[in-house]
Amino acid sequence: MVLALARRAFGAAVYGLFFSVAPSLCAAEDSVHVMATDWGLTLKSNGTGFYNDLAKLVLPTSLGSIDYEILPYKRAKRAFLAKQADCLYPNSLGYLVSTGTIKKPDQFVGSRSVVAAQSRIFSPHGTHPPARLEDLKGLTVAFALGSDAPKLLKGSGANFVAVSDEVGKARMLLEGRTDLLVAVLPDAKFVFDSLGTGLPPFDPRFSIDSTEIGLVCYRSETNEAFIESFNSHLEELIKDGRLQAFLTSQGLTPAAHMPRQE
Repeated sequence: MVLALARRAFGAAVYGLFFSVAPSLCAAEDSVHVMATDWGLTLKSNGTGFYNDLAKLVLPTSLGSIDYEILPYKRAKRAFLAKQADCLYPNSLGYLVSTGTIKKPDQFVGSRSVVAAQSRIFSPHGTHPPARLEDLKGLTVAFALGSDAPKLLKGSGANFVAVSDEVGKARMLLEGRTDLLVAVLPDAKFVFDSLGTGLPPFDPRFSIDSTEIGLVCYRSETNEAFIESFNSHLEELIKDGRLQAFLTSQGLTPAAHMPRQE
């Protein structure tokens, strides 16, 4: 991955890659600016975390010059929607459209999925998780600041609490400071592993949303060519088993998280 360095950018050299966490004031004109959303453990501004490791696999130097900038979740999303970046990662066009974040989908192009994710509702250990929307009535539900969980659970009668850090959000459930937790798999697996506890219970039949996560870019000749090259590279990773091997190395079950789209 070749990244254009900003004049005052602070970054971390990780596996030979530069991760920018400040505005890319001096980005090369022909580079593709990918905005990554810092959400704590799984995608950190220092270049570590599951989604940063995945980016190193799916965004190789062969794709050309990529300005990979990491900003806090809401700030990154806001900057992308203000056209301050070409692409948003990790996300999906379908999700952004269904939640009303993107109003004109024809102005965007989505990549093939790099990982399959599912939004689940977790309850404390030793309890029965909710099985339907009505089960949330009157309960406090912690969710990620900037996510659309309240919209997706509209009419449930739940009380929603936004939390700005995924580890802090998990601690709230473990410490009894919230009744339920909305979290995404595979992300939640890494979070609870870091806290030394297994995943809390969830009903596998009750999924808020299933999302095929990848890149979302503004539609332009340059970006469409970039997405085409990205998709071709991803197809190679799937066919030769490298993506499956990566997921396995992360302690994930490929059957649950390998991309499902054709």
